[in-house]
Amino acid sequence: MTTRAAPGPRPLPVLGNGVAMLRDPLRFLTALAREYGDVASFRIGMQRAVLVNDPVLIERTLRDRRFVRSAHTRRGLASLLGLGLLTLEGAAHLRHRRLMQPAFHRERIQRYAAIMAEETYQLLEGWRGGETRDLRAEMIRLAFTIVARSLFNTGSVSDAAEFERALTRVLPAVLRSTMLAHAFPVALPVLYTPSTRAALAGLHDLVRQIVQRRRREGGDRGDLLSMLLASRDEDGSALSDREICDETLTILLAGNETTANTVCWAWYLLSSHPAIQEELAVEVRKVAAERPLTYDDLPQLQLTDRVVRESLRLYPASWWSDRVWDEPTEIAGLTIPANTKDVLNSYVTQRDARYFSEPERFDPSRFLPERVAQLRDGTYLPFGAGVHVCIGHTFALMEARLIIAAIAQRFAIRATRPHTVRPNPMLTLGMAGPFPVALTGRQHQSASEASSVHAQ
Repeated sequence: MTTRAAPGPRPLPVLGNGVAMLRDPLRFLTALAREYGDVASFRIGMQRAVLVNDPVLIERTLRDRRFVRSAHTRRGLASLLGLGLLTLEGAAHLRHRRLMQPAFHRERIQRYAAIMAEETYQLLEGWRGGETRDLRAEMIRLAFTIVARSLFNTGSVSDAAEFERALTRVLPAVLRSTMLAHAFPVALPVLYTPSTRAALAGLHDLVRQIVQRRRREGGDRGDLLSMLLASRDEDGSALSDREICDETLTILLAGNETTANTVCWAWYLLSSHPAIQEELAVEVRKVAAERPLTYDDLPQLQLTDRVVRESLRLYPASWWSDRVWDEPTEIAGLTIPANTKDVLNSYVTQRDARYFSEPERFDPSRFLPERVAQLRDGTYLPFGAGVHVCIGHTFALMEARLIIAAIAQRFAIRATRPHTVRPNPMLTLGMAGPFPVALTGRQHQSASEASSVHAQ
């Protein structure tokens, strides 16, 4: 069969389509798919790329191990995180994932629900009706404290704050430089300021000291770090201190970013849909009344779960991924040259009207069991798929549900400046700037009243 080149916009000399891509990647990629179809070509600087927006092709690309993440992406993340699950490929990646998997088994993760609930309710104790709070800042701090305690089994506020300060200093610079490195063939350290390089070194030093101290002390503290230190492969090999440091930083970053963003986007959507927000509050109070939520309550929080999943459809945590194959290939009758970057964008696919009716509308009922059964494979991948599916997605989903439900139990939330909220597509899909919300304390509601409202 004769193949042809993938269609796409004309690139500029040297810059390609990189300016439009860097200025607003969500708008650029959405327009690209709508105008040129399910396989559309473009250039980021001198790098050839195709946006793949067909579910069958997305599944094929993510599950075919010959397609690996691009060197640009891996180098950028490695400069921050070292060699961990987000930066390794092939046998090394499979070994790390195999050794880390026990730390993320459901039975192990459910133990951390108590930490999640404790930290969330402690935060809410400081909130008052009538206040305005920056929910983005509050959720970043909360999510980081939870992941730090779950990882290191420490209740030390100063420990969590030190990690948060260090990551806050380096993360924006690293992610900006990673995006630029996609367009221009420069080594990332050249793009870092001396202060960024010093902060990176300090961050790695901080984690290394904790890992080495825990290695000396031994014992199982019931946290994720204990599991990483104790894990053994089939041949008896273990992760080295350096490997554990790199995976620790990966967990800290991914665990913080994913949950904080998901919770913020959920409340942004709930704020503009007060009826759904009230229904959510009724569900939580029917399950738990005034008492703190626990892990055992989660199966009954079905609307809460659907709210989280629909929020992830509209604002997926893993909004971007790429794959490269070092040989020419053919996709849907189109010739794809060797070393072309295959870009997969769940933000674009999950807002495609062919797969989700009225795709811009917030509708948690899309995730009722009977409707989920009708979803096509490859159309809903907020945490990726294949060998690189997020290893901590169960942790993240549980945490988001507990936090959202606990807030709904105590407060009604209204965004004070919803028109200013903009996505910030970096490593995950966050918000660009603060997210101020007005709080209204919820009055006690009896179980019978809650049941009556729920029935309506």
